[in-house]
Amino acid sequence: MNLELFGRLTLGLTLGLVQFVVMGLAAWRYVRHMRERVDPIVLRLRAQQREREQQQARVPSGRRFGAW
Repeated sequence: MNLELFGRLTLGLTLGLVQFVVMGLAAWRYVRHMRERVDPIVLRLRAQQREREQQQARVPSGRRFGAW
């Protein structure tokens, strides 16, 4: 870890800096994956749920009890 690479830049310091780059790339890929694949599914499910709730509100179905 104390091996000098360039001037005062050591192997340990280089590995520590590379760790920040790797974590930044991992976070970027995660956000990209969520936006492209998961968010559209969630939006579709929320729209379906809203539609079901609106249909249930229009059609009275027997007794309805409120919350306590």
